[in-house]
Amino acid sequence: MTTLAQRTALSWIADLRKAATSALIAGSLVLSGATALQAGDAASQIDLVYVWTAKPGMGEQLVATYKAVGDVLEANEPGLLVYEIAVSETGDQIVIHEIFEDSEAMAFHLSGTAAQYFPQISQIAIPGPFIFRGDVPEELRTAAYQMDMGAIFTGDWSGFDRGE
Repeated sequence: MTTLAQRTALSWIADLRKAATSALIAGSLVLSGATALQAGDAASQIDLVYVWTAKPGMGEQLVATYKAVGDVLEANEPGLLVYEIAVSETGDQIVIHEIFEDSEAMAFHLSGTAAQYFPQISQIAIPGPFIFRGDVPEELRTAAYQMDMGAIFTGDWSGFDRGE
């Protein structure tokens, strides 16, 4: 017998996989003829920052799970250029920062590793918000909004950087 949380996670994964697959197909069609979108091109990169809040008593398990996920990502997702995790001072929230080479790399991640671990993580934590910056395909935007995960999509940063 599946719980409501498990059914919600399974529904979220199904929607995400469908959107990611569509984005991968669309991305491969677009990228196959594009010369401007080269690997490592900052204009095509997508930044994602998101938060998970551990359910009571699950903070340590959440942190351990995400550290293990990081090892899987490093070994299997070359299009994920940056993976960083920060733990709140209370230990019950984590903030994850990821930079994907392009929308195709993000779709690969969402349809693979993210979908694989989401059911396990959703048993111990509550997702959101998820903040995307970059050219996220419409299929993934729609899926993120429908999944009610607190998705926020932004354009480029504005302001200044004293380091440049």
